[in-house]
Amino acid sequence: MARDRSGILYLYKGTGNYTEPFGPRSRIGGGWNEFNTLVSIGDIDVDGRTDLLARSTDGALYLYKGTGSALTPFKPKTKIGTGGWNTYRIMF
Repeated sequence: MARDRSGILYLYKGTGNYTEPFGPRSRIGGGWNEFNTLVSIGDIDVDGRTDLLARSTDGALYLYKGTGSALTPFKPKTKIGTGGWNTYRIMF
């Protein structure tokens, strides 16, 4: 995952090849600048798909459940924590 300065989020799918570890990027979508932290945390809901945590600038925490599809990798966000998450400098 990578976000550009304009807020567009991209997925770089792994190849399993150490000499070329990532395939071409695919665009997930825009509007991701509303978050000050994005963390790929693995499979938080234990459904076999990689999920994403996002912290908004007001400190709220959101979960994006993975779909398993590179074209639409996440379901709509679910708020899982209200304000206060900006207390933490590093999230992983």
